[in-house]
Formats: sequence, C-alpha cells, structure tokens
Amino acid sequence: MTEQIDQFFRPDGTLISIPVKPAKKIAVLRHIASNLSADTKYPEKELNAIIANYHDDTAAIRRHMIEFGILERDGASIYRLAKNETR
Repeated sequence: MTEQIDQFFRPDGTLISIPVKPAKKIAVLRHIASNLSADTKYPEKELNAIIANYHDDTAAIRRHMIEFGILERDGASIYRLAKNETR
C-alpha cells in the first residue's frame, strides 16, 4: 500500500473510511480492485463478498468504482474491471 492511502486502512487491511478527496478515493478503490482478476466477470454477490473484506458498505464501494471507471456493470448486475484498469 502506498503512503498516500495507508491512513485509510487498519493494520488488518480493512477500510476505516472512504476518502473524500477524489485522488485518494480513487487510490483506495484501485487498491481494493487490485484483488479482482481482469479475466473474471463477478456476479454482484461475489463482488460484495470481496469488497466486504475491506468495508461493510459494499454498495457504496461498488458505486464509487463504477463512478470512477474502475468497474463496469452490465444489465444483469455482472461486474468486471474496466478495460483501462486491467493490468
């Protein structure tokens, strides 16, 4: 984790709070998304389980990831990393 976002995570890796400043929020969201595979499509329930390892408000994290172009969602609530986020 970079020093820029360390302050938002507890030692166990869970998120203390979602940053307000966009640059830090994006860095935190990308850190969470780094656990997703670019080749995998995630049903909402599966994605929630991954996000829940970091924060209880899975819906807010998902919405922010969509808003900042980190995730894409299809009409059937299937999520995947956005093409520009694949590593």
